[in-house]
Amino acid sequence: MTGRFVHTAATFLQGYASVARAPIGDALREQAREGAETVYEGLDELWVPEEGIFALRERPDGTLDARLDSGSLALAEAHREYAAVADVDDRRLERLVTHFENSLSGLHRETDAISGLYRFEGDEWRRRVQDDEKVWTVSTAWGANACAQLGELLETLGDDRASEYYDRSRSLFAAVDDDGSLVLDNGYLPEQVFDDGTPDCATPLGWPHAIRIATVAQLDRLGQRKE
Repeated sequence: MTGRFVHTAATFLQGYASVARAPIGDALREQAREGAETVYEGLDELWVPEEGIFALRERPDGTLDARLDSGSLALAEAHREYAAVADVDDRRLERLVTHFENSLSGLHRETDAISGLYRFEGDEWRRRVQDDEKVWTVSTAWGANACAQLGELLETLGDDRASEYYDRSRSLFAAVDDDGSLVLDNGYLPEQVFDDGTPDCATPLGWPHAIRIATVAQLDRLGQRKE
């Protein structure tokens, strides 16, 4: 795919906001803050009101690809970082929460064998005989981490919905925890899993293992590592 992606925007928002509060020169911090504000405002161009989500991307022809995308969950950490240098307004906060509500419910897959999130709507990667998208351990672990990030942002802003997202973080994390449905008997996380529990692609995949560690640290720091 080509275009301007929501995950890219989130990455730049987080990067600019991080630099804006780094121990560097005032001029560079101010430049980074302005960059963060520009990206923050530009994200409105990806909002799809009729779907209640931020679009996966803006296509080269200017139309929006309004499919659910687990990469968009990076918006939570990006806005948490942005909130340290500028205000996250009420409209954006409501859009974030709505986006997460719709994305988490729409991307979730649960069968007799597994539970987790798939990568994006219409993902045809290595489906083989399976009709639907496969669950990805990266997406599931990312969802757990992103819910903790959103919970922290909501808590910082005094929003009572924080506890709901801490609960969602722990629920998603259970799928990639030691005895989770996406974990192999040897403790490894494969890249993807078919609905019947058959693992596929790179195993072990470093990315979900890293996100799993980061999520444990995040929940511990927040005092939310509990059942």
